[in-house]
Amino acid sequence: MCFTKFLFLSCFIFTGSALLSVDTTKRQRQLTVDSDFSHPCVRECIYGANMVCYYTFIVDWYTSMSVQCGDCPFNTTACSNPGCIVGGGIVRPVISANRRTPGPAILVCENDTVIVDVTNAMDKELLTIHWHGVHQVGSPFMDGGPYVTQCPLTPGDSFRYQFLASPHGTHMWHGHVGYHDSSGLFGPLVVRRQEPDYISSLYDYDLLEHTITIWHWYNLTDASILPPVLDTYGGVYGYGLLVNGHAPFGRFRSKTNSSEVISTARAKFFVQQGKRYRFRLIVNSAIYCPVQVSIDNHTLLMISSDTNSFQPLEVDSLMVNAGERFSFVLKANQTPGCYWMRLRGLGDCGPKKSSTHGEVFVCYNGATTEPSDIPTYDEGRRSGKILNPVQVFKGEDYSNNELILLSNLTGMDPEKYGYNGTPDTTIYIQQHAQLYFEADAPGPWQQFNNITFEFTPFSMLTQREMLSASVVCDDVPDSRHCIGTFCVCPYTKKVPLYALVEIVLVDISVFREQDHPIHMHGYKFHVVAMGTIGDNVSLDYVRDLNERHLIPKKLINAPAKDTISVPNAGYTILRFRANNPGFWLFHCHVTNHMVLGMAMVLQVGEYHEMPDTPPNFPTCGNSLYDPIAQELRNPLHSDIGDIVVHSNIISMLATCITILFYL
Repeated sequence: MCFTKFLFLSCFIFTGSALLSVDTTKRQRQLTVDSDFSHPCVRECIYGANMVCYYTFIVDWYTSMSVQCGDCPFNTTACSNPGCIVGGGIVRPVISANRRTPGPAILVCENDTVIVDVTNAMDKELLTIHWHGVHQVGSPFMDGGPYVTQCPLTPGDSFRYQFLASPHGTHMWHGHVGYHDSSGLFGPLVVRRQEPDYISSLYDYDLLEHTITIWHWYNLTDASILPPVLDTYGGVYGYGLLVNGHAPFGRFRSKTNSSEVISTARAKFFVQQGKRYRFRLIVNSAIYCPVQVSIDNHTLLMISSDTNSFQPLEVDSLMVNAGERFSFVLKANQTPGCYWMRLRGLGDCGPKKSSTHGEVFVCYNGATTEPSDIPTYDEGRRSGKILNPVQVFKGEDYSNNELILLSNLTGMDPEKYGYNGTPDTTIYIQQHAQLYFEADAPGPWQQFNNITFEFTPFSMLTQREMLSASVVCDDVPDSRHCIGTFCVCPYTKKVPLYALVEIVLVDISVFREQDHPIHMHGYKFHVVAMGTIGDNVSLDYVRDLNERHLIPKKLINAPAKDTISVPNAGYTILRFRANNPGFWLFHCHVTNHMVLGMAMVLQVGEYHEMPDTPPNFPTCGNSLYDPIAQELRNPLHSDIGDIVVHSNIISMLATCITILFYL
């Protein structure tokens, strides 16, 4: 068994440098100037009027604040130059699609066919793209889980992703190899629909430009900052928050006035007084950095999360963890002006670490004066109602808040399958961060059931005939997968097709104070119960409560999600109907935790119940060359048997001589 430092998959392969062809470079330059809003699939969504929507992504390493940015930020227009990745005004390496971060927005209607041609123009790294929130029913090969649903693209390769835009909701796309997503390879994926009256009556406008992507951003690459923490048992600290690629991180001294120092601009959103606007919010991070979101002098009418709507709820602030998405309605009912939208980081971005915060402007049309005060971290702490609180057990003071858990919400969308019966399968998962000094690096290693996940060297879905009990593991790995108590393997759970599945997630990491955001590929699930227990939390304790039916569960109109935070020192219980056969990743969406192995694979159905692999679908595997085995497969060499026999005899004689020597 091969142990690696990151145990995600190697990002680097040594096949030489692959330079972009002239044609690819020309195409990439054209793609940088294409407008998301001018795409033919951007339209009013009408039920049944579907389109085929084509996109091209050319993925490579580039640099933020490159020469393409001209004299940005002194000339604000230059900051919008084609190929200019502002990145908060920091010069650093960036992985981008079409020289953009965030990358191109995919804005389509439900049941459109989406086709994305992806080219890996990086010279050393593997690549996949995951369409986060899309269930890939009937198209599991397009999910983008590396070594789970497909082989990663090697440098110079291209791959066509084709899938149905379903279900509706606010989603995102991102790289799924190593730290690609947190290094700039991400973008919005919004699937609209002809909304029912109980949703559309809540707002006047659902504008494309009101999609908010919040991304934690370092001044260096994540791969250069986070691995040393693992090696040295160091601490993780936040740096800053990008909103739609913008933040005032960098400070620039004027070339003409040495006393003048300016920064790159903040993001800005515009509204008209008296109108109601739907905002779509997307958050992701390489580290544990949930964000509290609020808008000065305004409340937020929360209406949906991920793929489903819930009964509208007015709150003062909202907390969002990595991988989650929410929609809220803003009523522009205040005096015209510009107001702060405040983003207050917690966890590794919280007051015990870096007090990371960010702010953007919400301006009424006609307002010309921006707030002149210097925003602070503590101003982002809002009293009143707060949805989706994190660090409830300890770490946050909620004495001035009314807490609303996601399990308290009431789902609004009709459900095709019930989830209130007795589960056919119940899976218990313990979440924990542990130290292993017998490993190459002490950690802490973020794990499910004391196992660090490691990918197979081939695609589990498309090369499933290569799987065996000796390759994957269940709850108790054998010694082949372990060094001492440190166990690493492709952790896999089998689920019968069409089973009603209950997953009980229990977090016992009392000293880490982290609410892990868990994402399920291929499905949504219903959040039927959540709660905190405290220092005496254990998997056995929660299992006993659950099996004695002592945990209250919401089995009708429970909210549906595909990413949910499991409370620190507490539990979350999910239910779903396993009606989408295949191999599906189930993992923490904090990138660093995924890299460290906090993941597993759900095998839904038997092999023969899964869709057939498309003809000529790319395969991957061991590339070691065995000349003897190659000769055995060659019918032109009839004397190869003699060669093998002679070789074996020589090998045995050598062994015997060695033994006699030591005797």
